[in-house]
Amino acid sequence: MPTGVRTTNRWERVAWIAGLVFCMGCGIGSFISARPPRIIPVGVTYLPHLVKGDRPLFPQARVLVLFPLDKREAYPLNRGGALPASQDNTAILGIWGPNSQEGIVRIGPSPDLYPQIPHSLGAQRRMKAGVPYNPDVPRGIFTLPGLVRLVQDALESHFHEAGFPVQKVNFATPGEPGAIAEPAHYAVGCSIEEFSLVSLERTQEIPVYTFLDYHIIHRPIRGPTRASVALTLILYRWPSGEILWQGKVADSVDDPPLGESEFLYSSPGEVLSMALSRAVGSVLITQNLQEVLLASPLQRSPS
Repeated sequence: MPTGVRTTNRWERVAWIAGLVFCMGCGIGSFISARPPRIIPVGVTYLPHLVKGDRPLFPQARVLVLFPLDKREAYPLNRGGALPASQDNTAILGIWGPNSQEGIVRIGPSPDLYPQIPHSLGAQRRMKAGVPYNPDVPRGIFTLPGLVRLVQDALESHFHEAGFPVQKVNFATPGEPGAIAEPAHYAVGCSIEEFSLVSLERTQEIPVYTFLDYHIIHRPIRGPTRASVALTLILYRWPSGEILWQGKVADSVDDPPLGESEFLYSSPGEVLSMALSRAVGSVLITQNLQEVLLASPLQRSPS
């Protein structure tokens, strides 16, 4: 059987399992869909020079960016189930769908655009920002291939922006076979603690006009969206593996921004791109790390 067919079948199983986990024993009948959630691939890009801060001129030390470790947890669903953190080298970031505590949340027609239509009872007049409860009813599953490489590439770009000669490697920690052969002054290790994307489903009430009257249709749309990224980083002296610094960088982005009602980004992937870029972009403006890179003598010149 071709590899592409096997991969598709596995993803179909993941979607069906997610749907069954929710449907089994769930008592909010109007809310349940018998169809499995759809897979929603997202595009994520590291945006350089996004974070502004004081960054000194660092010594020209050669840096290895080690292969990150994915330590994310499985995504919890309603009724105690969970989606795996990854499948077939594709990260499962989170889901789009309602939250079982909230139920269906409707957004009524804008009174500015449709002043002749009375406001629907119980419907919000506009989108409310923020994710008070993460979605646990999967209508869609956000996926991202190559998460570990994406994070490694972002770290490489960030250190390159600061003037460091940088090289990516395929091992994750000092002491692995072949590690000692790589010439460098420092190595940066990374654990991906969080890399998540969630979006609450909202139902938009849309007026449809006929010759004599109008009626309302209900369309599921993307609601409040939140992307969160958290990375634990270790700076090693190379090749000894001595730990010189360890810290965490993190960022979270809401769309619409908190306190507003209009989306700032055109897609969930753009929201996650912003969270990744702001988290990684804050690494070299971390004062303790700056002090280590400026004060620690270079042990040897790579050959």
